[in-house]
Amino acid sequence: MISLVMLSGGIDSAYVLHKMLTETDDEVLVHHVHLMTDMGRHVPEASACNAIVKYCRAKFRSFHYSESTIDHRRFVAHGWDLMAAGFEAGMVASSYHAINRSEKAIDRWIVGLSSDDIVPPHRIERASETARFNCMIDQKPKLFIFPRIDVRDQLRAMPRELAEMTWSCRQPVNVSNSPVACNKCSACLRRQAAFRDVWADATASAPT
Repeated sequence: MISLVMLSGGIDSAYVLHKMLTETDDEVLVHHVHLMTDMGRHVPEASACNAIVKYCRAKFRSFHYSESTIDHRRFVAHGWDLMAAGFEAGMVASSYHAINRSEKAIDRWIVGLSSDDIVPPHRIERASETARFNCMIDQKPKLFIFPRIDVRDQLRAMPRELAEMTWSCRQPVNVSNSPVACNKCSACLRRQAAFRDVWADATASAPT
């Protein structure tokens, strides 16, 4: 089976990538979408992805990694991340099929969602449809989501050093022209609580 993991740089997608590389024999492709907004989170997300990819290739096994960009920096609204992932997953599937001279096709595309992620079922279905509609071949990949577990269990399932490479903040602040985790948004607070629960020596300023 050929599986495409959509890597955001967060805990959920790092958990999925680790699981795919260590628990399956799939041919794994990994793709990151630079979701550029005026909040600037695309910069640390990209850094997190680069670190995660380098680590996983060295510790587990090789895989193909690609990137694309959606630039919404001049817009007030940024859309849903999951829909953007679906759109790009369809594009990657089409490109992979063409590069391999129509002899191979991606079977499924995968995103990470934890049990406490508030994502309505209709949005997941729309994302799946988006990937299908943006895929220009007959062999369209299906959206696959692993059973959704608590973020603490995701952390327990992966090496701590991998978990600490991830990025969670949705509203980074600018410090010396560099985005830094705000440590105040719901994503930061959720991350800090999870790190403290899983690793006793993690402080309130757990990596963000």
